[in-house]
Amino acid sequence: MRSPYPTMPGTFQVDLRGLVDLLSRHLYRSPDVYVRELLQNATDAVAARRRFEPGVTGAVEIEVVEPAGGPPEVIVTDNGIGLTGTELVELLATIGRSSKRGDLSSHRDYIGQFGIGLLACFLVADEITVVTRSAKDPDARALRWQGRADGSYDITPVESALPTGGTRVHIRARPGSEHRLTRGHVLRLTHRYGGLLPLPIRLGSTVVNDEPPPWELPALTMDQQRENALSYARRVLDLDPLDAIPLHADGVRGLAFVLPYEPSPAARQDHRVYLRRMLLSDSADRLLPDWAFFVRCVIDADNLRPNAARDGFAEDARLDEIREQLGRCIRDHLTDLARMWPSRLAGIVAMHHAGISALAVHDEQCLLLFADWLPVDTSLGRMTLGEHARRFGELRFVRRCDDFRQVAPIAAAQGRCVVNGGPANVSALLDRLAALRPERKIAELDPTEVVDSFADLTDGERAEVADLVRLAESVLRQHDVGVQVRAFAPTQMHATFVAGDDCRGRRRFLGPASTVDGPVAAGPPSQLCLNFANAAVRELARQARQGLIMRVRRAVELLYVQALLLGHHPLHDRELTLLDDVVLGFVEDRD
Repeated sequence: MRSPYPTMPGTFQVDLRGLVDLLSRHLYRSPDVYVRELLQNATDAVAARRRFEPGVTGAVEIEVVEPAGGPPEVIVTDNGIGLTGTELVELLATIGRSSKRGDLSSHRDYIGQFGIGLLACFLVADEITVVTRSAKDPDARALRWQGRADGSYDITPVESALPTGGTRVHIRARPGSEHRLTRGHVLRLTHRYGGLLPLPIRLGSTVVNDEPPPWELPALTMDQQRENALSYARRVLDLDPLDAIPLHADGVRGLAFVLPYEPSPAARQDHRVYLRRMLLSDSADRLLPDWAFFVRCVIDADNLRPNAARDGFAEDARLDEIREQLGRCIRDHLTDLARMWPSRLAGIVAMHHAGISALAVHDEQCLLLFADWLPVDTSLGRMTLGEHARRFGELRFVRRCDDFRQVAPIAAAQGRCVVNGGPANVSALLDRLAALRPERKIAELDPTEVVDSFADLTDGERAEVADLVRLAESVLRQHDVGVQVRAFAPTQMHATFVAGDDCRGRRRFLGPASTVDGPVAAGPPSQLCLNFANAAVRELARQARQGLIMRVRRAVELLYVQALLLGHHPLHDRELTLLDDVVLGFVEDRD
């Protein structure tokens, strides 16, 4: 069937107001980026003219006119390459077209590349006026391009004081945007975005960019260079860092500042990034390896590709390579600290041991260099691995935090130092260190070994507790738990529950709210070890000999649940019911 509509070629129609609304809502974070886009176009125009006429001195002049009773106006003038009439149509009246595309896109002195920068001015103005004269033709007349937010524009020749080569952009605030075009606001934005640009930028008589980048500040010594960097962080970033790390990569230079606080590894990284010395963002993410979450960077890149919003860099293979190089700079700096400034490194590692540990797990060299500074929790308090090696030599650790909570008080009472390997990366670090440094004698401790270290009872003491053991075993048989009596410290502890790996795994798998019919599946029996050094346990043994069966049963059930809780073992429904019954029995004073 023939279509009732004729087939014919056509072109897309662009609703400029809708496009500007899209930019303001989804591309740009703030309408204030109009200043960045004006500065970008001006500096790119100067860069283009320098390629056409080497040796030209570039400059950007900004004027803010604030008439009484009228909206403020911003005027930006440059002595760049200028535009011809054809280029005005191709570049200003064609959305997405850019003079930096094609052959020019490979030049490092251009910042923009998307061809939509001038549209940002429509975020704060309803009309843009561009007066330009091309430097390519000494006889070229000045042209005026007037574009409006409704999508219309016109081009007319004008008389202008512009010299050969140059552009002047006029924007007048639309209702509601007046505050964004005031002199104070424009000055702050110009300094923020263009403060590091290499060509002079003036707002009236004020030179906006009279300070070099922090990595180019003159210094005669390394200490002076470091202090310059730290001073910049305090002044500009409102940060008092622990250290400053120089960064060098292909086409990238900058500084990394070690944070004076411990951030979350999952927290968003906020880095200050420049592209050819034009600020893109002070909250860029994904610039460094994930392990380097303890530093904040300020960098300038020559050949990274910005994303569409120009508030960061596009994720590509080039950024992956730069990210790896920057991570290597941080690692090498920490290596130098270990060799030349160990006290400075000790302070950094004490604050950021989680990040250093994450690096050391995957980097053998870092592990060997920094292991002695890494802090760990032990049964005798927090200490570094180096301090542990000096005080104790052999290192024993448990892999789970729950196991550490169980054995720590007992080990501490015995003067034994057991390391908690449960926190992130600690066990993995100790395993790698044991393989790389076998002379350190690092080995895992099975919690059941703690019971083996308890003192055996004498024959007379075993006779005293025989009735208690028989009665306790009959009570706990349904829980697949054996009973023994030993003497151990601390004497305030009534009992400890020791489970083998299989039993611990089953208890975690079943979870605290599971209902289990009958005894737990067969496996190495768990043990409730009663402490003969505790007066209450000895009293229970006496009552067991006197035949106070129900009272002793309730006490054993209570000690069993208490030992589970002290060891941070999950309680099944069966143990919760048992606890409730024991408490009810004491409340009712049942015999």
